[in-house]
Amino acid sequence: MALKDSLEKEHQRKPKKKSKELGFGNRAYSRSTRLINKGGDFNVHKENQGFWETLDTYHELISVSWGRFFLIITTGFFLVNLVFAVLYYLAGPSAIEGMRTTEGLGHFIEAFYFSTQTITTVGFGKLNPSTDFVSVLAAIESFMGLLGFALATGLMFARFSRPNKQLVYSQNAIIAPYQDINGLMFRFAHGGKNQLIEAEVEMVASCWIEAEKRRIFQPLKLERKTISFFSTSWTVVHPINEESHLYGMTAKDFEEQQMEIIVMFKAFDDTYARHIYDRTSYVHNELRWAKKFVSIYDHKDDGLIHIAMDRIGDHEEAHLN
Repeated sequence: MALKDSLEKEHQRKPKKKSKELGFGNRAYSRSTRLINKGGDFNVHKENQGFWETLDTYHELISVSWGRFFLIITTGFFLVNLVFAVLYYLAGPSAIEGMRTTEGLGHFIEAFYFSTQTITTVGFGKLNPSTDFVSVLAAIESFMGLLGFALATGLMFARFSRPNKQLVYSQNAIIAPYQDINGLMFRFAHGGKNQLIEAEVEMVASCWIEAEKRRIFQPLKLERKTISFFSTSWTVVHPINEESHLYGMTAKDFEEQQMEIIVMFKAFDDTYARHIYDRTSYVHNELRWAKKFVSIYDHKDDGLIHIAMDRIGDHEEAHLN
């Protein structure tokens, strides 16, 4: 019997025992909703929250690219100095001793230079406050500079100390011949220099049950779910035998049930001495039938294992069993 009919009947009888709960619920989305995006982000948008409830500056500064991070830090440094330069300028031409220009643009530029020297606590000695008002402003700016540079240094350290996953997944999952049956497979590798050990993969099939207007989640048994050293590539295989929830399914069944294959990965990073986690998914139109992955190993006489990372997802035609 096709999976579509058998699963619907089975889960009408015992839905709670047969469906794994991943935390998405089963009625919070429509039939075609993708639960996990290709990059591993949860496809969830939370509405009706205030600005301050959604603001997470630390997360944003940790997650953005290095280019954007330095742009934000540099822009913040410039804007703070600009504000204090305006205040020093408004304090008058005699508020800061040592200025060569006491009016116009030249005065403002020197006030800006004084601000940069104050916020960094450099203090070359040529420019110095001559009034109580400017002395108080300089003290406030120096204090802000100490806090700001401490925060920037902490963020830099946090970004450098984060484990770098650099996992490269095949663009598509495939249905390929496996032993004397067929299997659902995908391939991935770790492109970073840090060492991953005790790697583990879990695969779950999420499909839409039209009769109940909800999704169910079925764990898929893998040929091998753990490896000791994730040093090369890993082709993860789910054997499609009579015990598999995918047994008897066709490409049309995958489309009708809006099948999504959810992949969850975890490993211990030996370099950073901590666990790392990652996830991705393959929806029905990212599944290729009657294919097999091509070899990505280049054999050279230098005593090393060579892996072509740009061919992780390459596959070719194959005859299914």
